[in-house]
Formats: sequence, C-alpha cells, structure tokens
Amino acid sequence: MSSKNKNWDVIIIGAGSSGIPAAIFAAQRGAKVLQVEADNRIGGTLHWSSGQMAAAGTSVQAKLGIEDSPQAHYDDVQRITDNTMDPVLGKLAIDNAADTIEWLFELGFELAPGSPEAGVVHEPYTVRRYYWGNNEGISVLDALRPTYEKLVSDNKISLQMSTKMNSLIVENDEVVGIHATQDGLTVEYRGKNVVLTSGGYAANNDLWQEFNPEQPLCSFCNPYSRGDGMVAAREHGAKVDGEDKFLCTFAGWREDADDPLSGQFFNLAPNQRRAWEIYVNASGERFMREDHPSIDYHENSLLNQPNMKMFIVCDSGILQNAPPITYLPEDEFKAKFGSHPNFYKADSIPELAEQMGIDGAILQNSIDEFNQSVRNGKDPTFGREFMLREINQGPYYAMGAQGITVCSPAGIAADENLRVLREDGSVIKNLYAAGEVLGFTRLTGKGFAGGMSLTPALTLGRLLGQKLLSW
Repeated sequence: MSSKNKNWDVIIIGAGSSGIPAAIFAAQRGAKVLQVEADNRIGGTLHWSSGQMAAAGTSVQAKLGIEDSPQAHYDDVQRITDNTMDPVLGKLAIDNAADTIEWLFELGFELAPGSPEAGVVHEPYTVRRYYWGNNEGISVLDALRPTYEKLVSDNKISLQMSTKMNSLIVENDEVVGIHATQDGLTVEYRGKNVVLTSGGYAANNDLWQEFNPEQPLCSFCNPYSRGDGMVAAREHGAKVDGEDKFLCTFAGWREDADDPLSGQFFNLAPNQRRAWEIYVNASGERFMREDHPSIDYHENSLLNQPNMKMFIVCDSGILQNAPPITYLPEDEFKAKFGSHPNFYKADSIPELAEQMGIDGAILQNSIDEFNQSVRNGKDPTFGREFMLREINQGPYYAMGAQGITVCSPAGIAADENLRVLREDGSVIKNLYAAGEVLGFTRLTGKGFAGGMSLTPALTLGRLLGQKLLSW
C-alpha cells in the first residue's frame, strides 16, 4: 500500500454538483483540499442532469416583480411531495438556495429564455422559481469550471482523477482518512475531515436489489453512481434510509434487455405531450387516465403496477400523426419494431397481443372500449378527455415500458450541519455528506419537486466549504 502522508484539512470524495462547490469554498478559505474523483473528468451527474434549479427570493424574481420567499418555497415542496421531504435538510437547502443562484450568476451562469417558470416537467410550483441554463447541467458546470480549475492550477485544490475510494480509515472512533485505488494501487490519504459527495447507487444493480428489490432497475444515470460513499459510511454504522420513498419516472425501456443501466426515455410527460395512445398493464387492461395533466398521477399509477410495467398501444394512424413517442430520430424509432424485444408490430390485435405475451381477448376489449369512448366523446372508466382517433387502422403497434430512474432513493442520514449520523443518532466524527449520497428522496420526498436535486446539491456543498467545515 502506498501512503500519502500529507495531513489534508479536507478530503472530498467526488467532483460533481456538491463536491466542486465544497472544494471551491474550502480552498478559498485557505484549507488544504484533496479531491478524489473516480471518473477521468469533473462534473459527475451534471453530465446527465437536465440542470433544473429552484430558489426563492432571487434578483431575477425581483426584476420580474415576483413575490416569493424561502418559506413559500418550502411549503410548496412539501405540498408537492405530500410532506415527505426531510424538514431539517429541506429548510437548510431552501433557505440558502437563492444565495447559490446569485453565486452562479456571479460566475457567469446565464438563464435560458423563458426562465424562471412555475413548472416544466414536474408538478408546477405556485410561483415562477424554476431556473435552468441553455445547455442543461453542462450550463452549471461551465459556470463552475473556470474558478475551480484556477484553484487546481494554483495548487489550492489537489485533484486526483480516476481514483476510487474504497473505505474510510477510522481510529479512536473518528474518521481520519480514506483508502483508495489509484493506477491499480491502493493508496492511503489522511485528513481532518472527509466529505462524501460521491453520488447515489443507481448504477449499482446489486445495491439496487438490496434497497429496492420490488422495483426492477431501469436506469439512466452517471455510471459512476455506484454507492461507494454510502457503502463506506455504512461499514462504520451510518444510518441509511429513504428507500421506501421511491417514485419512478414515467417512463422508459431498457435498450439492452439484459442491462439495467441501459435505460432510455419515452416522450410521455403529460405537460409536454398529450397522449393519443392508450396505456395497458401486463394483463392488457387500461389502468389510468392517459391524458391526466399531473405527471405525479402518471408516475404513481405506473409505480403501482406489478414490476412498474405497462404497454403503449396504438395503430398506424396514431403513429403517423401523433407527436413523437420517443426522442429518437423517426427512422431509428420505426426500425425498432420487429428488431427490439420491447417494440411490437402486427397486422391484427390478436397477433399483437401474442407478441406482447398477454390475453388477446382482454387487449381487444380494452381497445374496443376506448374506441367506443372516442365515438361517444366520453370515457366512463377513467374520464379521459383527449381522444382524437380510434385504434382501428392496421398495422398495430405496442411498446413495452416501465418505470425508469435517474437517481437512487436511499442515502446517508445527516444532521443540520451535514455530519453523518449512525443508526442511534450519534455523529460519526469528521465525516460529512452532501448531494445524492444523502438519498434523492431526502430533499424531494416521495415526489419530484422541480430543482430539488441539483439546487440542494450545489447549496449544501457550498455551505460545507463556506462555513460548516472547520480544521
């Protein structure tokens, strides 16, 4: 084992949404900062993120005459998540979110046209506090990068890329460093504080099966989201919870049926696209109102189906005239029918049902009832209102879909100072955490409140570097 004997003030695991702000502010305060990143580039999940942020009381809102407050933001998030957001960390993140946004503005971050909004993909806020840049999560990384890289070049931050943390070093009941793998060798780093900003576990199928065995993994996420920080902390008694608050994203498929990390999205968000098709479950029955305006309704309807599985069913007329169902180029999308195990095409409904592996009579009945609703202009079963066309023009099409995840629900418990907690509520000395390693549901609860993943990650990392860490 190689030893790096320098006694760092702060060792930060991960150089993403939380790790970069933590390193910047700690270095600017004069700390000796070591940052360990498993990838060969900085940014972490920002490379996959849509870049949605949310904050109340910003200068942008003031210029637009929008009255808002952190308390109103907090109340809105709890409304959207049915009071399942962690109240302590939620308040900490929301009370300091506006300062984070203003800091990004100082770094050169530019808002996309139309921002802020009340809602885009997720359930809407009651006021316009939703922000994003022109290039999704990369917009945020581009704002952070110059300041961060200057600190690295000035040797204020020692950045170790392609370095994977393996375990924590604990002596006399205190965290005093880490063991890591670097260039095939095990190395040891010693420090006064260790900060876990290493992301979630949605790219680790074994951990997913441990915490969320009832929800088959179909993941679109950073492949370095392997749960390294969570595993290391749990080895020393850290409390891990939040798995029971999982809510799937509506909806996707595995590009490789055998690879749970090959998730791709269908274009089904109701506030971006109105459904022309019908959705049926694994039995061939409709199970929800396809045109319901709430994405939360869609996500919970799918979550309640066995294995979060459904089929999107349509005919040639709908496929030709409706807005695209996927984000793929049209020729690439249509080529999947007959060549991909989740995409079905047949000249008749019984043949389509056979390919789908469901009862043909049940599927036919579901389609017949929908067609009757279209003719009558009324859906007596689910109250669907948007019904433009019957499903009666062959060939017929179906797409297998399931709940998809971009994040991991469970995570490490921490107190108001972001110190990692044990099962009995005691603090693991010198160990801190921020970002998705806390669990996605810590700040979003059992729901998707816009901007409540990226903004808290940035904010809590900033607070750690700015004032919560001492050395």
